[in-house]
Amino acid sequence: MRVIHSLEIRDEAQVGAARRAVHRFAAPLGFNDTELAEIDIVVQEIGTNAARYAAGEGWLHFAVPLGKAPGIELFYWDKGPGIYDVDRAVRDGVSTSSSLGAGLGAIRRLMDEFDLYSTVCERAARLSLQAMRRTTHGTALLCRKWVAAAHQPLHAPDFVASTEEVVKRLGIWSRPARGEDANGDAYYIWQRDDLMLLAAIDGLGHGRGAHEAARAALSILEQWAGEPLDELFFAAHDALRATRGAVMSVIVLDETGETFQYAGVGNIEVRVFNAPEPIHVVPNNGTLGARLEKVRVWSHKWSRGGTVVMATDGISAAWDLSAYPSLLTKNPQLLAGILLRDFGRDSDDATVLVLR
Repeated sequence: MRVIHSLEIRDEAQVGAARRAVHRFAAPLGFNDTELAEIDIVVQEIGTNAARYAAGEGWLHFAVPLGKAPGIELFYWDKGPGIYDVDRAVRDGVSTSSSLGAGLGAIRRLMDEFDLYSTVCERAARLSLQAMRRTTHGTALLCRKWVAAAHQPLHAPDFVASTEEVVKRLGIWSRPARGEDANGDAYYIWQRDDLMLLAAIDGLGHGRGAHEAARAALSILEQWAGEPLDELFFAAHDALRATRGAVMSVIVLDETGETFQYAGVGNIEVRVFNAPEPIHVVPNNGTLGARLEKVRVWSHKWSRGGTVVMATDGISAAWDLSAYPSLLTKNPQLLAGILLRDFGRDSDDATVLVLR
């Protein structure tokens, strides 16, 4: 799985360190000097605004984007006061005095992809008591820059897709529990023509043992050649017997045949929005590698335009997209990142996978 690097920005003294860290990461990817200078400017703008306006709640994340095209992805989030007028804030030359906003126009101009989502803190007063237990205000910014020169495509073993168009429909965040180096969660995406498999895996507990269990499940998914989902789960169950075990959810979408199939074992949350019919799936009881009696496969109608969200139990199930107006229309990576920001549990590995 790709590694996402994260830096907290609480004051202006940390901005330079963030800029240098991102520069060191971007330099080997194939960017020329001009492109690297543009990335430096973007990180400086993000960091300066975070230090001034995010009330010590800003984080900058950077990684290689999903797929095979070489480039860099920058993702910033905070739990600050939010931006009142997003459209105005992204115009060149606009500065604000109370929230991240100055320089957003320059960031949009210097990067190849740009998306922004912000909710102001006053909205929290209108949410239900349950929603207010976790604040939903703040700003999230996603931008990507691609290497202009020819470059050897990057290989991501957990992502097998034949088109970059599919990559644009995906959002994925996965990180280990705080203090752990090994991630006990994993995900897998396989796509060929209009057939796609999405999987989320959660090794029991966290740390090295959970990581080994998740990798064992991945090894079975990588061998999938269209077998029925119940057979896939029993194969994974056998493969995990020597591990501490894992839970897993798998979805197979056939966009030509307009079908949605789901099977799951254990507590991985799966929610579907804007499908042609209501889709509510229930996982089977058990643990892969320890106890599995039966696997029920759920089948529904499907069409392009629906959104699937899969989340391991490192994400609190209390999230409600009604607290985020229009977020479903934004980049899937923004949606995944905001759910992790607002509902991720530091004490556990956490993964969010989104397909639109």
